[in-house]
Amino acid sequence: MLTDPQQRGSSTVEAVFSIIFLVLLVLGAIEVSLALYARNVVMTSAHEGARAAVELGTDPASAAAIARSTIMRAAGGLVTDLEVTVLTERSDGFRRVRVAVVGRIPPFGPVPVPIPLSATATAAQAVPVR
Repeated sequence: MLTDPQQRGSSTVEAVFSIIFLVLLVLGAIEVSLALYARNVVMTSAHEGARAAVELGTDPASAAAIARSTIMRAAGGLVTDLEVTVLTERSDGFRRVRVAVVGRIPPFGPVPVPIPLSATATAAQAVPVR
């Protein structure tokens, strides 16, 4: 078997580049899937906080605590720098609650930048006129 001396070892180099490319591709796919999961958790927590404030009649601090606990139970330490803001207002016979959740995903994987997340949920309840 005759081989060209200039091409000796080229298959090893090609295999190394292919493996590196595949590892980066898999890590990128994992990072994207975790980012989407964290985004869904943040949206759900905002919804749960607004729902608790309206349906259960909790105060804004309790609604914020419910939103925070939803994130911590579902995502653990995946979402950092978490800020939950709850605003309530009464007008036109309705009680409106707006919950805003802001956080970020710390950098990991092949993309070394933090990913910001934010979600807002609004709920309303008719208030009987006295």
